[in-house]
Amino acid sequence: MMAAMDDERTRFQIGEFAEAVGLSIPQLRRYDRLELLKPAGRSEAGYRYYTSGQTGTARVIALLRSLDMPIADVRQILTGIDEDERQQLLINHRGRLETRLEEARSLLDAVDQLTEKSNPGMSATTDLSTWLHVMPRLPVSDMDRSIAYYQEALGLRLAWKTTDGTLAALASGDIEFFLLVPWTGDTPVQPRTAYVYVEDPDALHAEYQQAGADIVSPVQSRDYGMRDFEVSDPDGHRLTLGRGEETLRDIAADYGLDPSEIAVNPVWITKRP
Repeated sequence: MMAAMDDERTRFQIGEFAEAVGLSIPQLRRYDRLELLKPAGRSEAGYRYYTSGQTGTARVIALLRSLDMPIADVRQILTGIDEDERQQLLINHRGRLETRLEEARSLLDAVDQLTEKSNPGMSATTDLSTWLHVMPRLPVSDMDRSIAYYQEALGLRLAWKTTDGTLAALASGDIEFFLLVPWTGDTPVQPRTAYVYVEDPDALHAEYQQAGADIVSPVQSRDYGMRDFEVSDPDGHRLTLGRGEETLRDIAADYGLDPSEIAVNPVWITKRP
């Protein structure tokens, strides 16, 4: 009886647990779907609850994800791998972060060169592109439903949402790349499409499967030189997620390019060490 009472006192509702361990409610729901951190159980009303015994694991997940460690690596660490394997995962992840840092430094160097007063390449007639980032606008029939899907099934983050609910931005890491706007037409939403470059299509495909994403085309190598898969959102918008393969060079002529001009791994995709 005492043990049951103690257990009852250590129960946390999902909001309480999220605040205690430094994770958000959407993250906890997603980690439940991914079977990375399952709740201790559900109440009679069907709500998730957690116990104090799970706070340690949850805080480890929060720490590793704050370092942008991939879900697959976090899962390996939680399974109790030995110290050498854990160290190797951390070393590999550090290598990924160093690659990003080098890319950022290269951009900073380029900016510094442009800001030098003596730079002969800068003049009043220099035509510099001001295009920095493209954000597709996706019309949605139910803003809250779409935000929940993109957070829980696709792992995106809600960057911001206007107080009147007429605009919301979804992000991955520090990059905002989707704008959601309410659909006001009399007809059903007209589906849009987008191609999203990702680091590892196979790992992401497996993660999305576990999270319950609507995968309409499984991951595979395509005859156009890409390895990708396709998902659909609640309004039928289609996202193809993938990256190039070496076979891109074999069909370079189809794109009007020389094989040496094909960027199988564009510099803006983080390379794994």
